[in-house]
Amino acid sequence: MELLAPAGSPAHLIAALDAGADAVYLGGKRFSARKFAGNFSDEEMKEAVRMAHGKGVSVYVTLNTLIGDMENKALAEYLQFLGTIPIDGLLVQDFGVVSMVRKIAPHIPLHASTQMTVSNLDGVRFLGDHGFQRVVLSRELSLAEIKEITDQTNVEIEVFVHGALCVCYSGQCLMSSFIGGRSGNRGSCAQPCRMPYELVDDAGRPLAQEKGKYILSLKDMMGLPRIPDLLAAHVSSLKVEGRMKSAEYVYNTVSAYRKAIDAAKQHLLIDTEPLKLDLEEEFNRGYTTAYPDDTAGPSMITEYAPGNHGVEAGRVESIGRAAFVFKSEADRRLVDVTGISYATEEKTIAFIPVERLSPLKKGKYRALFEKRPLAHAHVYWNVKIPKKSLAMKDLEGKIPLYLSLSATPGEALSLTAADDKGHAVTVLSDVLMEKAKARVTSAEEIIKQMGRLGNTWFTLADISVSNEGCMVPKSILNHLRQEAVESLWKKRIEAHEAGIPRSLPASMTPAFSRVPSEEGTHVTVRTTLLSHVKEALEAGVRQVIFGGESFSHRPIPWKDYEEAVRLCHEAGAEILFPTPRVVREKYQARAQAQLRKLLTLLPDGVVLEYAGAIEWVKGEESLAVWAGPSMNIFNREAEKEIERLGFSGCFLSQELTIPQIRHIAKGSDIPLGAYVYGRTEMMISEYCAINAVMGDKDKKHCPMYCMRGRFALKDGEGRRFPIHTDEWCHMHIANCHVLDMRPYFDELKKAGLSALTLDVRGNEGSILSLCKDACDILCGRKEAPGAGRGDDVTRGHFFRGVL
Repeated sequence: MELLAPAGSPAHLIAALDAGADAVYLGGKRFSARKFAGNFSDEEMKEAVRMAHGKGVSVYVTLNTLIGDMENKALAEYLQFLGTIPIDGLLVQDFGVVSMVRKIAPHIPLHASTQMTVSNLDGVRFLGDHGFQRVVLSRELSLAEIKEITDQTNVEIEVFVHGALCVCYSGQCLMSSFIGGRSGNRGSCAQPCRMPYELVDDAGRPLAQEKGKYILSLKDMMGLPRIPDLLAAHVSSLKVEGRMKSAEYVYNTVSAYRKAIDAAKQHLLIDTEPLKLDLEEEFNRGYTTAYPDDTAGPSMITEYAPGNHGVEAGRVESIGRAAFVFKSEADRRLVDVTGISYATEEKTIAFIPVERLSPLKKGKYRALFEKRPLAHAHVYWNVKIPKKSLAMKDLEGKIPLYLSLSATPGEALSLTAADDKGHAVTVLSDVLMEKAKARVTSAEEIIKQMGRLGNTWFTLADISVSNEGCMVPKSILNHLRQEAVESLWKKRIEAHEAGIPRSLPASMTPAFSRVPSEEGTHVTVRTTLLSHVKEALEAGVRQVIFGGESFSHRPIPWKDYEEAVRLCHEAGAEILFPTPRVVREKYQARAQAQLRKLLTLLPDGVVLEYAGAIEWVKGEESLAVWAGPSMNIFNREAEKEIERLGFSGCFLSQELTIPQIRHIAKGSDIPLGAYVYGRTEMMISEYCAINAVMGDKDKKHCPMYCMRGRFALKDGEGRRFPIHTDEWCHMHIANCHVLDMRPYFDELKKAGLSALTLDVRGNEGSILSLCKDACDILCGRKEAPGAGRGDDVTRGHFFRGVL
């Protein structure tokens, strides 16, 4: 089981190597999901690969963002460069990038980023069949689900084990880009989940006001206690998050996991509590094991602040007018801390510097405060983190070096260097040794000279010296030592690189036959309500997407599906059934069986929201298969990959501009769609804010508060984001503004779009007027409204794009 460490810069790389990482992941200056990390220039990356490979450590390069067509030239140049250096793998999100890798650098092993939202076995199988060596699973999966997947695939499985958690399934978040134009899919996330929100009811009244406001900010994952279970599950790689953290964070975190993994591999019991305490000294938002334990709930959130918590000290015991007393179970010397933090009555986190703390008896402390603490509030030590020296001479994780030197008169000086992996080299001096005329070089002098390895990754473990009376100059010893070390280092690099898989990735092959769909530009309606289907057809809509997630926690009744098909076919309209946006492994069989049953109703097509669902409809004849917007088709190369798979149509990414859509449409041989109206679905989450705020138990014991009314998140500016829950117990957060592109239907039509989609999910009112209006505008029976808009309307990314 591999320990995979973050390397956000060359300094992070050295820290990771020194701490015992088996592999590192890093990004270049472009096309990386951590755009604001230091990252690596081309020359730095070359050196990073040589350094890591010499250490026996793999290097995976992150290219896990969506790529715009205007970036293709730069991407091609970058891939050409990556093809010249022997990286161990390339993490990708974008099907367009996959296509270009096959053309430019097909020998590079492909890894599916967690941005691909792979949450079940079928997703793994699909990617494995198309040349992916490794898949990074969604963070939300439980240990049982992970084992279920690893037991049934030969594809390498990588899971996150430590660090920050996104509240949204990775690859499915639009909140950052729709609010601030910074796309998480492009490596520029503005972290809207770390902002304060209130849960409000349908009238806008705050609920459970005693709770904190950081109800989308999740604690960090802490997988230390689960290492034996992950090892037993045959996980290939454990990933530590942290390219934006400090080098000290990387070193200390990787060191802790190195100890835990090594102990687990030897079936040794190890007390992880001291290691956990060490990790609490690093930046952390509090720790959770909720996802691997399948216990998502209120305990996951930071609640009062999204920043560093520190080391949990204890709780407030008594509060006076200007000071409070707390007792620390994790007692510390005050010289080790900068102060404490605690929750205030204002539902915020306050900091008290060490100068305002005074020790009392029995582990108690008195703290002078400015902001009054909550009764029995948690108190945290904020600890000084010593700077880690990254100078080569100070590193601890060096390679044991075994030397054997032989000096014989009349022969070249011979030095053999070997490491602990069985690699060995022998080098000879250019001059012959002579019998000493005055003084024989002592073994101690030779050992001292051979031990000068400070600026290398080697440390002298043992040396044998055979000197038959020779005087050996220091210059010759130095030269021979340097030559031996360089040769051994080169041999280690060659040995590592010889083991990198170089099989050609399989190209996309058709999974089904393409079926003609509704021609010309038309209005499509996506809904979960039968009443909406009737109104859409009455208004003249000729394509309906019905079903998928219910948005009402209850499954959509079977009779509604039956009736929707009957109504559409009697009206001469197409009906498509969508898959859920995310299907966890534990629900995969149920979801697949549900879709197979729905296909007996003979819909005209399906909308697949993730690539793994291709396995569910393989070989289907006379069924139009569309790619949903959740598949993040963002460029022409990605659209062509969808065509090669046999898709009949494609709903494009919701982060594209009209010019970008036009460019994709010019080269497309299938109809393309876009969502042009509705409250855009910003997030889908396994965590539920309604459960967390209204209850005190995990989701397994939730009394389904979501069934008792409507809820929304209200941000600091007063904007309300509606919350919906589905039958799979996912939380869906909708936009505070309604996307409305009706004034621009003509531009969208000219851009080459076929399906202008009105997404009315979550709207329980009548849509008849909206549908009539949209159909009349598109057909020219009615003039498009003016470009002016109210405060509640947005044009999405059609004009402004994303960073």
